Amino acid sequence: PLLALAAGAAVAAVGYGASVGSDVKLHIGKPFVMGIIALFDLKVDQITLRDTKKWPDPKVNLVAFDLLMDVHMDLLFFGAQATLGSAEFNLAFGGERFGTLHSLPCPLGGGGKIKTKIAGTLVVDDLAVFRKVARAVVTEDELHVELYTILAVELRGADHGICRTDVQTCKTKGTLRIPDVPFAKSVVLRGARSFGIEFRDMLVLDQNSTEPAGDALITIDVRVNNPSSFVMRDLGAVQVDVYTDKSGCARKEFKGPREGKSAAKECLQRLATHDTDARPTPEHSLGVKFAEVQTETDFWLARSPDNDWFRVKGKLAVPPREHDLVSTADVFNHFLTSRDTPLIARVAAVPSHPFYEAAATGLALRVGLPGMGPGDHDIIQKVYIDLNIPVATVTLLNPFNGGSLEQYMHIALRNPLDAELYVHGLAARILYNDVHVGTVSLPELNEHEAIVLPPSATFVTARQYPVLLHAANVADLLKLLKQISPPPVGEGSAMINLDARIAARVGGVEPTLVYRQSNVTCLLESSLLGVKLHENFVAEESGNDSSSDYLEEGASS
Repeated sequence: PLLALAAGAAVAAVGYGASVGSDVKLHIGKPFVMGIIALFDLKVDQITLRDTKKWPDPKVNLVAFDLLMDVHMDLLFFGAQATLGSAEFNLAFGGERFGTLHSLPCPLGGGGKIKTKIAGTLVVDDLAVFRKVARAVVTEDELHVELYTILAVELRGADHGICRTDVQTCKTKGTLRIPDVPFAKSVVLRGARSFGIEFRDMLVLDQNSTEPAGDALITIDVRVNNPSSFVMRDLGAVQVDVYTDKSGCARKEFKGPREGKSAAKECLQRLATHDTDARPTPEHSLGVKFAEVQTETDFWLARSPDNDWFRVKGKLAVPPREHDLVSTADVFNHFLTSRDTPLIARVAAVPSHPFYEAAATGLALRVGLPGMGPGDHDIIQKVYIDLNIPVATVTLLNPFNGGSLEQYMHIALRNPLDAELYVHGLAARILYNDVHVGTVSLPELNEHEAIVLPPSATFVTARQYPVLLHAANVADLLKLLKQISPPPVGEGSAMINLDARIAARVGGVEPTLVYRQSNVTCLLESSLLGVKLHENFVAEESGNDSSSDYLEEGASS
């Protein structure tokens, strides 16, 4: 109160003391104003970044952006209306200067607890330090930025604005400008904590292509949770590269879908910890580039811990190298078996403006890609073996046969993806009651043997493919033959598992899909009697001259 009274007395001298010189007024008012400015508490609620349209010379390649800070202050009462004059704030992070904020005048009211705005244009002088600030904004819980300038404070009496009528010193008139007032504050800003990026609903969709399962469009629904102090307007089309994660959780082998899903989630939670000593950085965990995607041109990022979902689009972008294809296949294997896949999203470019380009390019953040929802996502659904049970039984019991049968089979296939699937190789171990009873070995199918599966299609191959039935104990194989025998001898079908390696092409990429095909129905070829013949599927879809036909699976199967 004493400071406020003294400051009020100094302001009053403007209106009442015509005989008092201006030097005396400044000498009286400035120390008190400096004390108030030095001691008040400044907290930043929100910072909105918007593309600047005001910089006078667009030819100058300045990294500049319009900035609006919503702040609240706790000041002593001035005894008059106060305004911080326009100024050039020096900005520093960790003791290193990185830019200048050219601010507009900021109203302070009469003091007390107030909310106000500081607006201006931020010009970056040191890109290296600025990138440190950007990284801290993205990854940390909070960061400290120092502001320093020399500015002027303007005081206005009651005849120039509303004043607190319950304060005696508000009964003042006139104006007073006090120059050369130091302003130095360290403000605390909230960080984004790596944004908590979420992926869901990955789709691979066909585009026009000259080859089966050629170039495709990939779409992923994304949510970016932003608990930071920043609202990022005018981001535009942000280009993002999606990589596999070569850290421990991506390399770990899981025994089954249920264990794998749980372990992958635990691993992602561990990597998301803020204990930097316990995790490798995303930049040091970049594996194989999996996809290139970008946001819409009107993209911006609100300040919210629970933002809306949006969609990014792009393409699969995997180099045609064996190591890269193996890593890509691992993503598809996790996806098809409903397991989370640890990935890394790396900002490739923000071409809308050099400010965001300088701040964000190269930033890498961890994200988990959920697998497909619950359900049967196996590609191989049924096998129809061309087999004469009595003859096969006699053959297996022949001691000179070696306990093996070389037979042929039709395969019922289903495409679980939303893009065309081109199968050009197949190898599998056949398991019956968890006992190895056969092998399929088709390492490379020619254009007449390869199988083109349209999106979400199911059908039975008209062409037969070889299968070798054999077992260490012939009794195990005889049990299988008995179960698939027609009633009343057997049940007419049996459930088998296939540890399969499916060489495929999807979206122009050729991964080898390695995952167990569970509960595949094994039947005799006679079960196909009465099934309607489909037209020349490969010729229609891929345009080649294959004479292979496919049978559509009917109710009689």
